[in-house]
Amino acid sequence: RADRAVRARPTLMPPRRRNGLIDHAGRVALNAYQLAGATVWACEVLGFYFLFAPSVDDAGARVGAMIAYGALAATATVAFFSAAATDPKARVADGEEDDAKEKMLYCRFCEATVYAGAKHCRDCDKCVDGFDHHCKWLNNCVGVRNYRSFFVLVSATFTQVSGQVVAGTYLLGWLASDEDRARAYIATNATYVGQGVTYASLIGGLCAYIALGGVLLYIVGELFTFHVALCHKGLSTYEYIIAERTIAADLRAVAVERGEDPNDIVVRTNVCRLCYLDEAYAPEKPASRAAAPGTASESKKATAEEKKVAKAQVKAEKVIAKNKSKGAAASQQKRDESPPPVKREEALGDFDEELQKKSDARGASRKLVAH
Repeated sequence: RADRAVRARPTLMPPRRRNGLIDHAGRVALNAYQLAGATVWACEVLGFYFLFAPSVDDAGARVGAMIAYGALAATATVAFFSAAATDPKARVADGEEDDAKEKMLYCRFCEATVYAGAKHCRDCDKCVDGFDHHCKWLNNCVGVRNYRSFFVLVSATFTQVSGQVVAGTYLLGWLASDEDRARAYIATNATYVGQGVTYASLIGGLCAYIALGGVLLYIVGELFTFHVALCHKGLSTYEYIIAERTIAADLRAVAVERGEDPNDIVVRTNVCRLCYLDEAYAPEKPASRAAAPGTASESKKATAEEKKVAKAQVKAEKVIAKNKSKGAAASQQKRDESPPPVKREEALGDFDEELQKKSDARGASRKLVAH
């Protein structure tokens, strides 16, 4: 992606996928991560209904727990399909008015002008509005269109798994501390008897179930905490990674000055580093175009001079838009006269270098202002 720069365009390929479930040809196509995740999640759900639910002696409490857990599992399922089935493709910017009001970027991979904040994803082979990251478990990009569904999915799964680990640990403790009563209950429980569950098999199943839940809790818990911290900081995953790259670049420069090996410094990302991220490295957010009045009475107090200034600004914006529309034809002609296509790998390498240079310059300017 370049700011309307005329460069050699790469050999373009058709978009690989419409979303995380459908490929560009309209066929259902799931990856290995989706199938593995669905299998593990199904095991968690079945384990609750066949191991945990029958252990609740009170019928009312058992039904209530089953309904609550079912609602939580349904929420995670709907959120998954919503996030995976959404096409996060960026909007194509067109129109003189929009072009004048907002900074645009020309993507030479998509051969289209998109809004600032969009990023071209290599895996999806298209620009994504408000790009956060490419999720291999969804087989789709997470952007402004499906971030809410993604966050609901992570939150619901975290709540589901953590509750099951706690319940499984409690049930295992009860089986170990009151063996006689536990054996009698298992022998008279219709569900356990019908499934052929014994005291030893129940303990073995619970141990395996808790171990699986512990692994999932670590993975999903870290992801949940990371995105909660991102929301608190007002950052996306991509913006945070760019900030960490800038920090690593600055540390490499200091290492060179000290005569140390800069290759020992690598980009590190984790929740702790995110929480203590220096504000000097945070990406610049677009300022609001106009401050909204606090009350209706305050808006009526605008002076005639302020109205004149506002009209002058509108007129200036129209003039700018008109001038930019005149240059659109010339820009298109330059793009048409661009050099022949180059290899896609070379173009992607140049693209990453441009991004890194911009982020380094932004980080340096922010630190200068901070000091």
